[in-house]
Amino acid sequence: MERYQRLMILLLAVAVAIPVVVRSRPGAVQHTPAAFSVLTAAQGYVQVSGDVRHPGIYPLTAKIMTTAVIEMAVPAHPIISMEPSAAGTDPVVNGEALQVSISGVGKAKVTRGSIAVAERLVLGIPLDLNTINETDLDKVPGIGPAMASRIVMHRQNNGGRMSVQDLLMVEGIGEKKFSILRNYF
Repeated sequence: MERYQRLMILLLAVAVAIPVVVRSRPGAVQHTPAAFSVLTAAQGYVQVSGDVRHPGIYPLTAKIMTTAVIEMAVPAHPIISMEPSAAGTDPVVNGEALQVSISGVGKAKVTRGSIAVAERLVLGIPLDLNTINETDLDKVPGIGPAMASRIVMHRQNNGGRMSVQDLLMVEGIGEKKFSILRNYF
C-alpha cells in the first residue's frame, strides 16, 4: 500500500512539472495576443485576416507600420515583397482592417478596409458619420430604423457631408439624445 502511495505521488509530481517545463522553454514562440484576450491601454485597434496564422483584432499602442501588424498575426508563408510596394511602410490607423493574401512566390497583397460597424461599436472606435449607411446607423444604440433614415436623408439633402453637431438638426434628436450619440462618432 505504501509503495502504491509513493507511486501516485511521483506520477502527480511529474504531471505538474511537465507543463511548467514546456512553458519555460527558451525556444517557445510568444505571440502577441488579440484584442479580446487581454486588457490593454490601446490607442486603437486593427483587424488582420487572410493568409495569417492568427487572424484577429490587435491593439495599436503607437504609430505602427503595416509589416509590424502582419508580423503580429504571423504570416502563413514567408513574405518577400508586398503589393502595393509601399504597403509595408504605411502606418496603420485605428479601425483599419487588413486582408493579407500571400502568393506561392512570397508576394503579399495587402488590401485595406475598415472594421465592421458592430465590432467598432464594441471596441469604442468612432464611426464616420459621412460614410456610414442606414443599415449600420440602425446598429448604433439610440438610433432605430426611422432615425437612421432621417439622418441619411438629412446628410443627402445637405451636400452629402455632415458633422456630428449637425445631428441636432435631424428631427427627433434633441440635446439629451445628442449627448449620447456624439460618443459614437
